[in-house]
Amino acid sequence: MQTLASVRSYKIVLANFLSYLPSRILVILNSLIIVPILAYFLSTNEMGVFQISIGILNFVCTCSTDWIAKSVLRFFRKYMQEERLDEFYSNVAMIEFVAILGVFAGYFIFKDIVNAKFLISNKIFFLTLILVVPCGIRQFLYQLLRILKMPYWYATSIVVYQLALLGLFFAFSKVIPKSSAILVAMTFAVAFIDIILLYKLNLKYKLSLKFDKNILKNVLIYAIPLVFTNICIWLILHLGKFILQFNKEFLNTAIVGTAWFFTTNALTPLFSLLLFAIFPLIIKRFEKQYQLKEFMTSTLRLYIAMFLPFIGIFCFYSFDIAKLAFKNEYYYLGLLFPFCAITIFIHEFMKLMNVKYHLKNRTYVETAISLLVAIICVILNFVLIKYFNILGVGIAMLVSILLLFTLNSFVNFKHLNFVVPSKLFKTLVTSILISLLAFSIVLFFTFKFHNNYIIVARIIAFCTLYFALTLKLKKLVLQ
Repeated sequence: MQTLASVRSYKIVLANFLSYLPSRILVILNSLIIVPILAYFLSTNEMGVFQISIGILNFVCTCSTDWIAKSVLRFFRKYMQEERLDEFYSNVAMIEFVAILGVFAGYFIFKDIVNAKFLISNKIFFLTLILVVPCGIRQFLYQLLRILKMPYWYATSIVVYQLALLGLFFAFSKVIPKSSAILVAMTFAVAFIDIILLYKLNLKYKLSLKFDKNILKNVLIYAIPLVFTNICIWLILHLGKFILQFNKEFLNTAIVGTAWFFTTNALTPLFSLLLFAIFPLIIKRFEKQYQLKEFMTSTLRLYIAMFLPFIGIFCFYSFDIAKLAFKNEYYYLGLLFPFCAITIFIHEFMKLMNVKYHLKNRTYVETAISLLVAIICVILNFVLIKYFNILGVGIAMLVSILLLFTLNSFVNFKHLNFVVPSKLFKTLVTSILISLLAFSIVLFFTFKFHNNYIIVARIIAFCTLYFALTLKLKKLVLQ
């Protein structure tokens, strides 16, 4: 039988998850429309350039602003209890300003290299770096929305952003090249959201131009290992398309980049929501010295049970999705969708598992493991792309993330009894069997039919049947 503690944990996790779910559903639905539209209006060469630009943007944000935003979430409660939020935010603002200066210094240092090696013009590179500024501000504001528990404003901001992006792209593409138009549209759309959120949050902190050594030390000790960790993970997720672009395989760059862009836009908003919603709660419980074992085990089991069917969609219906949503040039997206989907599933699950490093301020352990796997990933990409081309990208990515997950799962800290592995394994096996059963039943009744409507009907029927069976067998899945 389920313990009272586990039932309570499931209710708490689901309540926080559901408060943010409407926003993520809208994000996913918009993304399922926007990405194919971009693939339709951009040539494969332009799409390849756009995907490389997005890869550069992710890398630069990882190095410059993302870690600062995470520090806000990690230390907010500490400095609020000490009544030093003004000092804390002053230091955060100054660190971010220095980081942005470093970004634009990087333009002059690396522009010729980026142009020569990856065929990205100086204009596109500069527009990409400009985008870092509003993205960095947005990341900071989103952390405040999480802390202040304002999920509906989070939802509204994302929907407005996506609508603004699409409208601005069509407007700008009439007067400037499409590869530039999409980046300019993104910049204006993000900046617009920043202004709205700044107005809504009505921040009244008194900032000063003075560094506090202790605050700076806390932030840097916590965050610098995160930078190196995220660079290593970035290599695992993005290196393949840069190698293809370097080899001037422009169509394959577009296919690999679009496969990842579409899959991550469809799945990451949902998969990452669990950690996004409950991370402040985990920190609060840890600071109050509550037991986390039952709570984290319940969270991870829910993650598996709720999200596994979405992996099934991209594995069972990968070529159907490619045919339904994209032009013929993108047919081989179907080859990469399963690799991308499973990688995203493991990556987001691992982020939940790796909360232990943040709680114990041992992020350097995660960094050491990530560095080792990143080296292996680089070798795998160069070897496998040579022999298997775009399939090699998928294999290298999946093998690398599996290795990263395995090594991190072996790390445990004294006095932090975190999860019950046997319960997680039971939920995983049961959920896989249910998904296979649901797929088989749907296939049995629909295998004679072949058109776009049937593809959509199969996907909906598969998900519906999976969740119906899971609810029927919930004691077997979650007990």
